[in-house]
Amino acid sequence: MRKIAIIACLLAVTVATGYAVQVTLQYFQAKSNGTSVSIEWKSGTEPEGLQYEVERAGEDNQFRYVATLQSKGSNQSYSYRDDEAFGKRDGNDGTVARNYFTYRLRLVGSDQNATYSNTIGVTHNVSSIKRTWGMIKEMFR
Repeated sequence: MRKIAIIACLLAVTVATGYAVQVTLQYFQAKSNGTSVSIEWKSGTEPEGLQYEVERAGEDNQFRYVATLQSKGSNQSYSYRDDEAFGKRDGNDGTVARNYFTYRLRLVGSDQNATYSNTIGVTHNVSSIKRTWGMIKEMFR
């Protein structure tokens, strides 16, 4: 009976793994230029119908959807400029996120199964003028 249970578990893991989105990333990085955060990555192999969802976390460590980019095929470079990193509300308490952000990619296959990339962090250095203006804009959203 125990052998049957072990075999069933192995089959379940094998089947579940077969449906996971298999993508290799050659690199995944983020950097701040003082006004926005640039996120860049390069894919290795990509299945057809793949899309990348960029997610960002602030001080509350809760990842939130930022943008979707469609797959261009294997061995392609991608970039996304996050112009709204600073000034976004962080969590349910309504505080404004500070200067450190964590990003990850949610890799969604054509069958809607998803996996996640590793996370990367970036310190967003914003001038005090831009910081004040960002806070004023956020108050009126």
